[in-house]
Amino acid sequence: MLVGAWTAWWWIDSAVTCDQQDEYSYHGFCLMELQRRAESGDNPAQWAYGNYLAGIPPFDQAYEWHLKAMHGARIGLELRRSMDAYCDKVPGFDARTVESVMQRVVRTSPDAHLRLFQLYLSPPPCSAFSLDQASAQIPLLTQCAHLTLAEYFRAVERERYTLSAATRAAIRGNLDRCENELAHPPPEAPTVREFMPLQPNDIEALRRSLDKTAP
Repeated sequence: MLVGAWTAWWWIDSAVTCDQQDEYSYHGFCLMELQRRAESGDNPAQWAYGNYLAGIPPFDQAYEWHLKAMHGARIGLELRRSMDAYCDKVPGFDARTVESVMQRVVRTSPDAHLRLFQLYLSPPPCSAFSLDQASAQIPLLTQCAHLTLAEYFRAVERERYTLSAATRAAIRGNLDRCENELAHPPPEAPTVREFMPLQPNDIEALRRSLDKTAP
């Protein structure tokens, strides 16, 4: 009876604490519901279920769910940074495939250009790294990209890359967008955003980095 009561409590508790659970603590009803949603094709659930399985060796099932999520992406928000983190490291996530998925999504979800920008800055072994390709994404960005621009400037300095006048103008345009977003925060929307909020000193630091690249 004690075992039965404890099991019943565990299941009830798992159902009422779903909003407090994450990929490291899914259990009981919430885990079953997450799996059901993933199997029904729910993209965020597929990423989350894959994250849960990523804690269980040998990880093959996790990668399978992440592959399903990647290939099923239809909007920018469904493209995750896992894709460039896995780039050329995990079977199925070769650079050319990841890039083609992102290029397909940007056709109807322009906010996904941020994901392409991030992909082209991926360090080895990802073979997608290209400062020319990364630079081409900057004028296409639909959001302030303060964190990725900081990453871009580090790569520019490391590779001793020369910025064109057009690229410098595109960066200034994005920094103006950042200032506008800081003054007038955009409403919550299912679009790709940087994972940390913008701060005033972020813009100042980026403008200093831009000045350092002057010919």
